[in-house]
Amino acid sequence: MEDIKENLIPNLHFAENDEEELAEEIGLPRRSTIPSLLQRNSQINLLEQIDDKVHQNAMNEIRRRQGTVRFASTKTTRQDKARPPDDQTPFGESLMVLEFGESAPFEAIQWIMEKIRGRRVDGGLELLVRKEPLSKDSQTIIFHISATHMKLLEIADDMGFMKRTKTGIIRNFNVACLDEFFYDEGMALEDILTPADRQIIIKHALESIKAADDEHRIPGTKIILYHGQSIIQAAQSAELISNLYSLHDKRTLKELRHRWIKPTRVQPIDEIRDYFGESVGMYFSFLGFYTYALVVPTVFGFLQLGLSEETETVPFFCVFYVVWMKVFLELWKRKSSSHAYRWGTITMTNLDEPRPGYYGKLARDPITGKWTPQYPKWKTYVQMYCVTAPIILLCMGIAAFVTIFQFYVEAYLAELFGPDAYILYLPSVVNAIYIAVSTLAYDRLATYLTDKENHRTQSQYERHRVNKLIVLEFVNNFLCLFYIAFILQDMKMLKTQLMMQLIVLQFLQNVFENLYPYLKKKVGLKIVRLFVKSNYEKLKEAHESYDEMGLRSLDDDDPRVIQNRKETILEEYNTYDDYLELYIQFGYVVLFSSVAPLTAFWAILNNVIEIRLDAYKLCSFFKRPFARRTKNIGAWQLAFETLAVISILTNCGILYLSPHMRELGAGFTRESYTLTFLVIEHVLLGLTWFIYKAIPDTPHWVRVALAKAEHESRQALKREVLQEKVQQQNIVRWR
Repeated sequence: MEDIKENLIPNLHFAENDEEELAEEIGLPRRSTIPSLLQRNSQINLLEQIDDKVHQNAMNEIRRRQGTVRFASTKTTRQDKARPPDDQTPFGESLMVLEFGESAPFEAIQWIMEKIRGRRVDGGLELLVRKEPLSKDSQTIIFHISATHMKLLEIADDMGFMKRTKTGIIRNFNVACLDEFFYDEGMALEDILTPADRQIIIKHALESIKAADDEHRIPGTKIILYHGQSIIQAAQSAELISNLYSLHDKRTLKELRHRWIKPTRVQPIDEIRDYFGESVGMYFSFLGFYTYALVVPTVFGFLQLGLSEETETVPFFCVFYVVWMKVFLELWKRKSSSHAYRWGTITMTNLDEPRPGYYGKLARDPITGKWTPQYPKWKTYVQMYCVTAPIILLCMGIAAFVTIFQFYVEAYLAELFGPDAYILYLPSVVNAIYIAVSTLAYDRLATYLTDKENHRTQSQYERHRVNKLIVLEFVNNFLCLFYIAFILQDMKMLKTQLMMQLIVLQFLQNVFENLYPYLKKKVGLKIVRLFVKSNYEKLKEAHESYDEMGLRSLDDDDPRVIQNRKETILEEYNTYDDYLELYIQFGYVVLFSSVAPLTAFWAILNNVIEIRLDAYKLCSFFKRPFARRTKNIGAWQLAFETLAVISILTNCGILYLSPHMRELGAGFTRESYTLTFLVIEHVLLGLTWFIYKAIPDTPHWVRVALAKAEHESRQALKREVLQEKVQQQNIVRWR
């Protein structure tokens, strides 16, 4: 048996451009493309039956491979086997930057680093780690984390990524069938995963470092761990890890910005998704789709303006806006489904796992029996109904007071200066500024209240946070308009107030969301150097200890060192604020625009400018956001649909109060007139239901493609089972 092993299993090392030698040695057929890893795995499985230890060494080499394999007689010493993988592997792109807190003890940092870079057999992740060299301005210890391409592909396989195959079908990625995912002759190994994929994978890998049964706390700290808890998330919650972020890929970002900011070009949605991830890509696709959809009400708005300056055309446009908004939302569902299929997220589901900020008393899970944090549900309900609800009602009361007070001020100014004085616009402008400022406060308030409610999963957290924002912003932005429309019943004042709020609010939001990140980038680093104390002498001794651990440093002149110092102070980006801005704008367009036909025009003008401004600020003034995989716009879809339903009520109310309709219904009694509009309202609701049923959420070609992918997956499983039987027969023959 030893003779057989010596002949079959010489020592391995890996090199590039040596496919033919590999084929001759292990019997693989020669091919013009990259050798099939499925056949390679078949040979390895055969060797595994002879010696499991040799198989493990071979697989460790395959994980480090970026080219092809060849056999040689180089010997591997015991010292090499004990050395962490990153000591022998070139450090590539910095996929993640990990920054520890100033008070982080050496024992904790050492323990976490061993978890990240250690060998898999020792419970490590086998990721590549480099520490950032110290400078006179250093305040903390900073590490750069990377991984080999094969390691990333293995984790992508475990995560259930879906990728395009040679046949054009999107199906689950399988590293054992790697050849099938080279759908282009010019593709290299690193082209299979996008920059956003690599970021998602490395973040998932870090968060997947779980505490073992015998690991009850992080060494050197009082941070308590329970079995199966994410160590990185626990360290972040306790501020042991002060920052975790990714650096920009300057070359890719520069190319993307060049194509994206030009107003004459269509948005490169797929390139945006490849770099920033599905969440950001989905937002900008929605923004573009919504902007194109606004062309229709803009055309009809100018038509309404040209036909009459009175309210004779209000009934027609009330019905039009109801139909338009429902068709728009249903068509967007189809478009988002198309994106989700092409991006490989259409079949993803939300796992019922605790979110990073979830806390509670450790207790045994009644289902799994593991020790996990348990937080009584009744405490969440008490927080929601006894704390959150009264605060929301208080905010609504403040907004109502400001609204009513505005009209008292306008009436007082009208008495002093006359009804046509320009100073009468001042209360409306002040109210618009108040709305813009309070929007920022409400965003933080919603986050704070949702944190206190302590929802278990991320999906629950996001849904409740969005619900609070919807209620607060609806009252803050639209209560004034409801008061004018249905209490004062002054359509001329409604039109003036609507246009004033829309234009002033959009202007202030665009100025703030671009000016603040710009100033932070330009002066932030100077402020840090002036007011933040350096810990260079304290960190110098610790750095020497990390050298003894074998943690190598980046070169002093490595461009990533300078880049990190510039990007660490940048503002963080999320899509919440941008979705909220669109939600408010959509409310102005659909709720009352039948009496202000130019609202759609001002909205489309703002969006055309904002698309390019957002592109520029995201590529220039923000940290690289964490990519998030998503198949739609999440809770915001429900928010927009809720506005659509409310708009039916408001438009029917405006139609009911329309002087033209009152003239037509002069022969009706009050009860008959009211009943007529109740019928119209229900007819419009029925029309929206009919549109919902008539337009499928998923296009036919996507359903067909999913069925084909399912068929291919079943066939591939059959082939693997058949090949496994052949391998077993071959093993018997060899023996």
